Formats: sequence, C-alpha cells, structure tokens
Amino acid sequence: MPVSEPSRHWQHQKHQQIVHQDNPTAFAQLSELAFPHLVSFLEQEFHQVESHVCETAVIDCLLTYHAAPEKYDPTKLTLFAYLRMAARHDLLNALDRHNRRKRPLHSLDEPAVQAQLVSEITPESDPTDLADWLSSPNPSSRQEILRRFEADLDSTDRQLLLLMLNGVRDSESYAAVLQISALPLDEQRRQVKRAKDRLTKSLTRFARHQGIESE
Repeated sequence: MPVSEPSRHWQHQKHQQIVHQDNPTAFAQLSELAFPHLVSFLEQEFHQVESHVCETAVIDCLLTYHAAPEKYDPTKLTLFAYLRMAARHDLLNALDRHNRRKRPLHSLDEPAVQAQLVSEITPESDPTDLADWLSSPNPSSRQEILRRFEADLDSTDRQLLLLMLNGVRDSESYAAVLQISALPLDEQRRQVKRAKDRLTKSLTRFARHQGIESE
C-alpha cells in the first residue's frame, strides 16, 4: 500500500502557506511527506518501472506544483490526490519519451502516419475540408500533397510536422524542436499549440490550393 497521506486539514494548510508564501518551510514540509507517498503510489501502479524513474517523475511533479500552486483547486480534491494525478501524468510522459527514443519516427509514406494528423486538428485550425480529405480513402493523392507541403517547409516546421504525423502528444518533444525548453511549461504549451495550429492552417490552405475540394 502507498505511504499514508496526512489529514485534509494539514494538506489544505500547507497549500495555503505555499500559495501565500507565509511559511518558507511549507514546501519542504509538504515534500517530506509527499515524496515517499507518491513514489510508493507509482511503484504500486507501475510494477515494471524502476524506482529511480518513479522518483524523477515525483520530483518533476512537485517542482511543477511549487512553480504554480494556484493551478490546484482545493474544492475539487485533496492536494495529495492532485499530486498523485500529476505524478502519474509525468511518469507516463517520461515513459512515452523513453519508448519513442528507441524507435524512429515513421515517414510520410505510411497512410497510418498521415491519418494521425486528423487528431491534431482543432476548431481554430479551420479544419472542415482538411479533416474530410485526411480521412478519405485516397492515400496516393494525400501522400503526394503532403510531400509537396513538406518540401516547402523549413527544417523546424518539417520536424514539427513529422511529430504531428507520428501522433506525438507531449509538449516537451515539440518544445525541444522549437528550442523553448527553458521557458515555463505554460508558455511552452502555448507556443507549441500556436505552432501546431499554424502548421495545420497552412496545410489546409496548401491542400485547397492543390484542389482537394474538387476531388
């Protein structure tokens, strides 16, 4: 069983002290109890994962919370429950990055890779025609247009597009390509979303110009 968590009152008190910065030792006190609790929680749920990987995920989640404690809403769940969710998310992202490093990104030649872009479309991307086109059973035309589009991109956008087509979800991979990994996580995510939306809009315009509406 995971290491037991302190009372709801204690958790709420530490959170308020961290938010208002009126107790310089509050985060250290929280971490002293939260760290073993979260590591135990991850080790129980992910038996195959080495302890040091779980510990790294817990450290990451605690530091992320400390950087922006106001993101936690005490009315919805306890602080430790919130941190368990965050630690699990960070561990899954770490495992995804590790697994991806062991396999190369697939190329545009594979229809399954091309279809991944559908999941990246957002309402802001003006997706109507593009979504229909990407979902249509016309892989040869789709591949040719994607190749022409890719040829006009600079190296950064080409890497971003390949990540999108491979269904990469974590912002860290895109942030590394954009060279913004040193920025706060929120700003990284905003810039990554902006770049992905820009690429999707560009592909929509390019595909329309190539005549997909008449197919």
